[in-house]
Amino acid sequence: MLAYFRGASIVLFGSVYYRQLAYDLLGLFASRVFPLLLLVALIGGGLGIANEKKLGFRFALSAAIYSVVATLWIGIRYDVELLGFLLRLMFDIVLVVLLLHPQSKEYRRIWFS
Repeated sequence: MLAYFRGASIVLFGSVYYRQLAYDLLGLFASRVFPLLLLVALIGGGLGIANEKKLGFRFALSAAIYSVVATLWIGIRYDVELLGFLLRLMFDIVLVVLLLHPQSKEYRRIWFS
């Protein structure tokens, strides 16, 4: 559910955080493509996890890790509003922690093997 929520927040509130990292590292074209890939990975990952697919878990985990890195990149490199930054970072870290938690690993071992 949190992957769906993060995907919806990208659509509703914009993707400036995720776009800036790609722009700084790879250029203009990547800054247009990466937020769309992130959105597809989050929504597809949530759908894949719900349907017990390994690829869905990998998509959701990679998108969550990219979200944390992009949020930290913006927070460290640019002057941003502290409360919005901390809330965004909190949800990104919670998604990564929930995906990597030992009980999630146990769930993966039972259902995906």
